[in-house]
This record gives sequence, structure tokens and C-alpha cells, in this order.
Amino acid sequence: MRELSIMAAAHEAPARDCLVAEGRVWSYAEVAARVASAIEELLARGLRSGDRVALTPRADVDSALWLYALFELGCPAVLVHPRLTENERTVLLREASPVELITKEAPEGQSGEPAIDPIPDDRTLAIVYTSGSRGTPRGACLSRRAFVASEAAHAANLGWLPEDRWLLAMPPAHVGGLSILTRCLIARSCVVLDPGSFDPAQTARTIEREAVTLLSVVPTMLHRLLSSDRPPWRPSPALRAVLVGGASLPPALQKRAVSEGIPVLSTYGCTEACSQITTQTLAQVGLPGSGAPLRGVEVRIEAGEIQVRGQTVMQGYLGSLPADEPWTEDAWLRTGDFGGFAPDGQLVVRGRLDDIIVTGGENVAPQEVEEWLQSVPGVAAACVFGIDDEEWGERVVAAIVIEAREYDPNTLRVRMNEELAAHKRPKDLAVLDAFPLNPSGKVDRAKLRALAEAALRPI
Repeated sequence: MRELSIMAAAHEAPARDCLVAEGRVWSYAEVAARVASAIEELLARGLRSGDRVALTPRADVDSALWLYALFELGCPAVLVHPRLTENERTVLLREASPVELITKEAPEGQSGEPAIDPIPDDRTLAIVYTSGSRGTPRGACLSRRAFVASEAAHAANLGWLPEDRWLLAMPPAHVGGLSILTRCLIARSCVVLDPGSFDPAQTARTIEREAVTLLSVVPTMLHRLLSSDRPPWRPSPALRAVLVGGASLPPALQKRAVSEGIPVLSTYGCTEACSQITTQTLAQVGLPGSGAPLRGVEVRIEAGEIQVRGQTVMQGYLGSLPADEPWTEDAWLRTGDFGGFAPDGQLVVRGRLDDIIVTGGENVAPQEVEEWLQSVPGVAAACVFGIDDEEWGERVVAAIVIEAREYDPNTLRVRMNEELAAHKRPKDLAVLDAFPLNPSGKVDRAKLRALAEAALRPI
């Protein structure tokens, strides 16, 4: 697939900006020459097309160069998240059994274009591990065809402008981060790298300095950008879309962003479907929902579950038995998420099926209550879950993080009694300093539950 070839891109647009990092710009021709040198080194180690290669990619130039080299060679990249513990890394690498583990910087030298045999479209491009927020992370095998289809779907939804620059502020070990690299490579567009740990003030400066036009963040990152006071972040006219995914976009956060002129687009996706499944359009900024299915992606609702099929869907989990694969009998991907379609065609995601709380014979979707809690002044984050109860079967409880003096527990109680149905009201509340996050930046609900249960108090 020439679409995923940095060499082909360098032939088509040699002088076009390819990578930007810390004020320096690399053209496609310059990047291709460095990638050729990296390929030369990999071949000298005895690597062959199709061999799995593991690396811990970050939002930096070296990681981009190694990934481009693996794309060019047709070597599936086994992505190890930089926040994994040593034990977690060991378990992952034992399962993936890579032929090579890249731990060094990309070579500085420049080489001529290597001769590479054609690579099948169905060859795995990357093995991307799920977040593991509810269990053991699993390696989703995503084909080259899936990434090309994903880019085509993005292009049909938002289009590309000649001046587009997409900020990469999350590790490419996350499917959302990897997709920024692949989409921009396919479009022969520019990636602005934001290396190091996410720092809202630094990221805001990078957005302004590099005239970033597209930004992908998880809700936590958006919240921190909006809360940064060094100085307060205000979008530049160049920024045309901020795609928010990885977790549900709280309505209160969406409203705040839109009020400050930030063009936020709510998205829904998963690792197993090559990132985005649905995405809002620019005409839907500020509206509820997560957009309609992207081009080439089919979505259906079966017994409340969101199910997906299309070319962006994974080949399967690495090393899994057929009984462990998430497919229906008619080959739809079971996401495990609960939702439905609004009258305007947008998908509305209501949470995880296995998070549904059954209390006194009534079903409660935690996400609905979490979004309501986050609308209360001073509540920065909320997580709702059920605990065993002799009377109710499960009792609805909540954990919150407070960020402002304006939080008033009496206001919360009064509003809750007025605005939430009785069976949805949390009976106990834990106030925590912060929520534990997994490597993908999502709330680790298992760890949070253990922390919160010890701190629960009657509301």
C-alpha cells in the first residue's frame, strides 16, 4: 500500500512539511532519508518483512521514524505503552513474542531508498493493546487496510486543507495517537509533535506557535487545557476542530469549551475498530451525541449493545481462542457498550453494559448519573457504581473530585432530589483528591472502586 509508504510520500511531496517538533521542521524528503537509514539498520540485524517488532513509542521524532520504517518494511509494530510497569511490559512481550525490541534512538544518517517487496493489504500494521480498564489488556491486530479505511472515513467527515497540522499530544501506543501518524502520512499532511508528559500550558503554546489546525484529546486533557491559568488557553483562528474521544465527553465540559470558542467534536470509537466509529461534523459543534457512523462503518444496536462492522474493524485479538473473540454469529464486533441512536442520527453512548446497576429492580446507567454530577458547580469528575446491598440488591454510590470552592454539598443534595429519579440518586458519596488512571488515560474503575469504598459516606 503506497498510502502508508513514507518513500512514496517523499516522491509525491518532497518539500512538504512532514514532522514538526520543538520549533524544528522536517520535510517529507528529509524524513524519508532518515527512515531509509533506520530500515538499513533493521535489515542489518536480520529483520525480515512480516517479523513483529516491539517498541515503546512516544510523541517524538525518533518514535515516528521507527514507526515509518516498520510501515515501510511491512513489520507489524507491537506497541508498548510508556506508562506500563515492568511486570506489565514483561507479560505483554511474552505474549507478543516480537523478533526485535527497539529501545534506541533512530540513526542520524541518511541513506538511499531501499528496495522493498510489495506488502499485502491484509498484513497487520500494528498490534495495539486495549486500555484494560475492566480487565487484562488485549492486543488488537489492526491491518494496513483498516488504517487506510479509517483515514478515508476521516477525510470524508472533516476533509483536509493544505495548511492542516495535526498535534500529536498522546503516545502512539494508544490507537488514537497512532491514527494521527497514519492519517497524516496517508494525506501527506503534517504532524506537530508534543513530546514529554502532557503539560497543558506547554501544549497550548505549541498549538498557537505551530498554527495547529486539528487536535485530538481525551476529556481529561481538554479539561486541563481549559483550566490552565498559565495563561488561560484561548483557541487561535487556525484551530478548526478538536476531536474528543477515549471516554465520554461530559455535557458540562462540552458546554464550557463551546462557550470559549473551541470547536469540539464528540467522537466514539474503540481500539478494536481502529479508533473512531462515529464523529460529529463541524455543523454539530455543541450538540449532544457522538455523531453518525463514519463512511464505510456500519453500526447497529442489538439488545442495547453497540455493534460494529466494516473495514476498520480489527482482524482479531493476538493469541486468543475463537470462543474469546468478540464477534456475533453474523460477524459483527460486540463493543460491550450500551447506547442508541437519537432522532437526528447521532449515536448516543450511555456507558458499558457490564457497568449497568440493577437497584430495586430498576436499571441505572452510571454514565447518565456521572454526567449529571459533573454539571454541579465545583465537581470536576465523577464515577458512579453499584455495591452489594441486602435491601436493594445493588446500592448506587458515587465518587467525585472537587476542584473549586463553589462546591456545596447542600446544593448537590437539593438538586439531586429535584433533578434525578429516586432510583438513580447515589445513596453514598466519596470525595477523592484524584481518580486513578490506566496507561491510556481512562479511569481505572477497579482501582477507583477500591479507593472509593473505604471513603463512602451517606449523602
